[in-house]
Amino acid sequence: MTDRERLRLTDLLDREVEDEDGKPIGRIFDVRLLQDGPYVAGFGAALRVDGLVVGSTAIGVRLGFHRPQVKGPWPIKPVLAALARKSRHIPWDDVVAWEDGPVRVRNQPP
Repeated sequence: MTDRERLRLTDLLDREVEDEDGKPIGRIFDVRLLQDGPYVAGFGAALRVDGLVVGSTAIGVRLGFHRPQVKGPWPIKPVLAALARKSRHIPWDDVVAWEDGPVRVRNQPP
């Protein structure tokens, strides 16, 4: 088993993220999982990390307000959608190191 197969979400949540040059990107507020791994008896397909939700706040993303099909209550939708735009999804394949210190990712386009 590799280190990436032993990953716990608590190892990632609320950690600082920086690019390969050491520039801060934000904190990890959520981890996106996909259920498409190998079959596990009594569970189904195993979960795998798809990416990280990083930014100054991610409540809008966690509640789905970044999706155009989510209508939401009118007074809340614009505020949470604006907050969602301040976060970004970083694919797990772009994570360079997570074991010690800040999570390091490949340099991201602005």
